[in-house]
Amino acid sequence: MRTVRAILPFVCLALAGQASFAAGEPWSDDFSPPPGKYSWVQLDTGEWIKGDIIALYDEVLVFDSDHFGDLNVDLEDIRNLYGQGLFTVNFASGTPIRGNLQIREEQVVVVTAEKRREGARADLVSLIPAATRERDRWVGDIGIGANVRRGNTDIAESSIDLSLQRRTPASRFTLDYLANSNVTEGDRITDSHRVTSSLDRFTGRRVYWRPLSLQYYKDEPQNIRHQGTVNTGLGYHLMDSKRVDWELQGGVGYNYLENYSVAVGEEEYETSLVGTFSSDLSIEVTSWMDYDLLVNMTFLNEESGSYQHHVVSELSTDFFRDFDMDFSIIWDRTQEPTELADGSIPEQDDVRFIVSLSYEF
Repeated sequence: MRTVRAILPFVCLALAGQASFAAGEPWSDDFSPPPGKYSWVQLDTGEWIKGDIIALYDEVLVFDSDHFGDLNVDLEDIRNLYGQGLFTVNFASGTPIRGNLQIREEQVVVVTAEKRREGARADLVSLIPAATRERDRWVGDIGIGANVRRGNTDIAESSIDLSLQRRTPASRFTLDYLANSNVTEGDRITDSHRVTSSLDRFTGRRVYWRPLSLQYYKDEPQNIRHQGTVNTGLGYHLMDSKRVDWELQGGVGYNYLENYSVAVGEEEYETSLVGTFSSDLSIEVTSWMDYDLLVNMTFLNEESGSYQHHVVSELSTDFFRDFDMDFSIIWDRTQEPTELADGSIPEQDDVRFIVSLSYEF
């Protein structure tokens, strides 16, 4: 009974704060968001839209409207926002705050069980609905492509592309896996596997810290048995708009390379300090078509290949509900491939065109 009496004031404060959000405080016009299951966003034109708040990152609000679908709204185009439920809000000058949320003109208001917190819109870094389950923090997609041909030439091709992301207001964890296989007339022409993982910490509105990034690569025709790269660096949001998102990352690290075959007298493995640079560009071409261009560059010593890059150019179109049809061109290059024991040298470039069906979850 004492426990109930102790927490009762805090419960009342939270309920009072939520109630005042809904109707107790006047908005900029005659309309006030009604209580219920929806969040509300007022644009700078004065129009109100109801739906669900997915997240706010990089000054762009992702908002799910029952009528319009997923909308990407620039923060500068939002006059007011009323959030339904609890949100985790991250400001540039403090730790994340969890509570009921409003944006009123240039002021951000968060009401917790203990008190009312206010901050400037200019200091807002990110916000997401407070996750009640761990799986609520994860998003991802998986794509599968296949081509089987029998007759004068027997060909079996397959590709798998998996992408996972865990998001919080203060951090972002990503894990990507890409595999390609081609068996022609019983001979393995392509057998590559690439795993990339990174952790980002948001330290400001534009700049973020990447304390750790890992990459593992294996490609038998390229004479790469194992290659692992670990690095750290910084990222920068170069462009954020309704249709364009462009991020740049740079860092330094360490690389380990082991080959399937080497020339007589050469070591099968090499180590090297590396410099890395990457560019991740996403463009919403239309409401049903997106274009992504990913460029990863690695600078190594001459024994490890001097220079490598991994480029993915992908056009994605809506197919059916959460399914997309993807058309990808993948270009891998090693500037100085390692000579094999028989004296041959693998080609510098490996280019593939892949058509796949992907599912977003």
